[in-house]
Amino acid sequence: MDIHIREATKSDYEVVQGIQRQVHEMHTKERPDHYKMADTTLDKEYFNHLIEGENTKVFLLEEGPPIAYTILTIKHTEERPILIPKKVVYMDDFGVDYKYRGKGLGRVFFEKIVEYAKNIEADSLELGVWEFNENAIKFYESMNLKTKMRRMEIEL
Repeated sequence: MDIHIREATKSDYEVVQGIQRQVHEMHTKERPDHYKMADTTLDKEYFNHLIEGENTKVFLLEEGPPIAYTILTIKHTEERPILIPKKVVYMDDFGVDYKYRGKGLGRVFFEKIVEYAKNIEADSLELGVWEFNENAIKFYESMNLKTKMRRMEIEL
């Protein structure tokens, strides 16, 4: 298996958009009260802003062609007397092309992202996941993530 990880460039927009669309379709199906399909599910201007950002990174996993991506934001906790300062790598997005799921590649990719977070001396890697996405929850738990808090809702 010849895989490697690299930072995305602006020219990777189409491939990231394609994988992100797969993730978005699942969210649209499961949470139509929050998501709707659109011709473009990842805005190119936003993507370019991520590539150029000082505190954002987009990484690709490649096995020949790119097969997975992640969008990371490096955050520092607000400076307040009651908070312990922290540097957090927040995973805004993580997607593996459906043709490559279940082969352990997402696990390899995720481990590399954890390694990246450690290398930049982050205190933690955090992410959000929808309750309906049981496969993702099981995956993240298998990667040693623990639930930190819940975000709850009541429809009115």
